[in-house]
Amino acid sequence: MRTSYLSGAILASAIIISACSGQTGVSPAPGAQHLASVASHASGSSDFDSCPADRVYVADYAKSDVEIYPQGVNAPAPCGKIAKGVDFPEAVYVDAKGRVYVSNYPVATVTEYVGGSEKLSISLAGPAFDLFVGANSILYVAETSSDQVAEYKAGATAPYQTLAINGEPFGVATDSHNDLYVAYLSNSDSLSHVEKFKPKATTGTDLGFTVGFSGEVKLDSANDVIIGDRNTSTVYVYPPGSKTPSRSFQPAGRPVFFALDNSETNFYVSIQGQVQIIDYATGNGVATISNGLISPSGVALSPPAPY
Repeated sequence: MRTSYLSGAILASAIIISACSGQTGVSPAPGAQHLASVASHASGSSDFDSCPADRVYVADYAKSDVEIYPQGVNAPAPCGKIAKGVDFPEAVYVDAKGRVYVSNYPVATVTEYVGGSEKLSISLAGPAFDLFVGANSILYVAETSSDQVAEYKAGATAPYQTLAINGEPFGVATDSHNDLYVAYLSNSDSLSHVEKFKPKATTGTDLGFTVGFSGEVKLDSANDVIIGDRNTSTVYVYPPGSKTPSRSFQPAGRPVFFALDNSETNFYVSIQGQVQIIDYATGNGVATISNGLISPSGVALSPPAPY
């Protein structure tokens, strides 16, 4: 039987919040039909004047919003948030143009926001767990319950291509060559694999290593593959072409969602109740973000890392 996997977010917290507000359910099932485009009737925006240009975006599953924080501050208070169209969010991503994307997995939508504001520009239908925008402006959406990755051209409301995956994709990212990497829980051996797809390809190549149960996958500027194992709370870094990690480090919780800052100095990982900031070179913790968070899931940086 197919299981719905939540991130580090605590489902019980969401149930408690729903009960306190008089709601009878946590969320609709994946596959619910939603808007294709809402650009013509977006209901206003917020400029977040108190937020600096360098920001941290944290999706909070229980609060159904995205909290915004300044970078470079230990234990910062939020300086803004995005709530319109956000409904039990899993992943969040910011592209090079400052557009913010949120995957609302339980209600099967992806919402896009202009310039880091609450101005909702597009809403896509699909059971998205993770998402990523490549240098080619293609939006890649990991549709976990459908065993596929959907690819959208900029501004499109329907995918131009889907990739069939032999399992549940939990992570998508591209490298400096615009090759796509998909981390998925295999139907064959119940382990997490990473498959690499050349641009426009519909079949990929398995990289030859596994972890117990991954979440997201990311690439650094050296095209090292960064993947976490939520079973052992370990992050592994694999050099290009290697089946053996060059190093590993352990956050203080399960590494389902994570991101590098633009300088690739700091590694932000969402764990229970907080975002831990880790020195990417040494693996040592340097700071945390917890103010205003209940059940953090996805985390993203603006500006994004350069891959």
